[in-house]
Amino acid sequence: MSKKTVAPTILVIILVLSVFIYNQGYLDPFLGTGEPEGFPIESEPPLDDDTINIAAFNIQILGVSKREKTEVMDVLAKTIREFDIVLIQEIRDASETTAPIFLDNINSLDGPEYAFIRSERLGRSTSKEAYAYFYNTHTVAYLEGTARVWEDEGDIFEREPYIVGFVAGEFDFTLVGIHVKPDDAVNEIGSLTLVFDAIKAGQDDQDIIALGDFNADGSYYDEDDANQPLMDPMYHWTVSNEVDTMTKTDWTYDRIVMLDSTYANEYVMDSTAVYYFNDVYGLNQTFTEAVSDHFPIFAEFRVDGPDDD
Repeated sequence: MSKKTVAPTILVIILVLSVFIYNQGYLDPFLGTGEPEGFPIESEPPLDDDTINIAAFNIQILGVSKREKTEVMDVLAKTIREFDIVLIQEIRDASETTAPIFLDNINSLDGPEYAFIRSERLGRSTSKEAYAYFYNTHTVAYLEGTARVWEDEGDIFEREPYIVGFVAGEFDFTLVGIHVKPDDAVNEIGSLTLVFDAIKAGQDDQDIIALGDFNADGSYYDEDDANQPLMDPMYHWTVSNEVDTMTKTDWTYDRIVMLDSTYANEYVMDSTAVYYFNDVYGLNQTFTEAVSDHFPIFAEFRVDGPDDD
């Protein structure tokens, strides 16, 4: 083989190996870009409607094993498209390739383009989890530079809250995503008041919404205890204690909590609900549990302004 053919041959081999490594999930496709993971789209989206819906969904162990179940992933992708923005919890994948692959699943369906922004992997144990916000780029935009994980100097949280700012129409808001440790639910939920206070003190926008799997029911948390810090009247819990957010039990683990100003101005009263995907897609119990042990929760917010803060 001549020197003229050796170099091109080596380049071809390197290219083929690179594609193989990427497809196998050994490299994070967003590593080293200098951008928040998921390449969030920052342009101002057109306003398609006067409201948006914001959801939280604990997708039980969303990782390599689940993403190989085509029918399950199809239900998940269709479900995400029902919302303008969704906090996803329990992304467990050391290769950190599941979120972008899931985005491809979502965007392979008809409809507007979605994007996502993802946290680092969090947790004290070796079984770490990431959060991600998936959002409709036609209705919601990420506010550049706002994404951060709560600086948990006291090591209060098993998985620190993931804080990200977004804008939709005239409504700019900060989401505080949290997956509470079950055995420490009382302490972690109560400590969310510290997160609210710190965010309020550090920015002009006061539309702050905490959401996620609070494990706020059953033996973990007394949902009727008015002495809990986050039960102060300034905080509004909009998920009714009477609804079931779990696919196997009747517990109300998943919650949405907001401050007075958001509740009075942008929140669409009584709009919070559970999205029972088993009923929507006619799934039996076995298939429902294969999708997740949680149902998504969501609430609607007005975005046609004026902004109240």
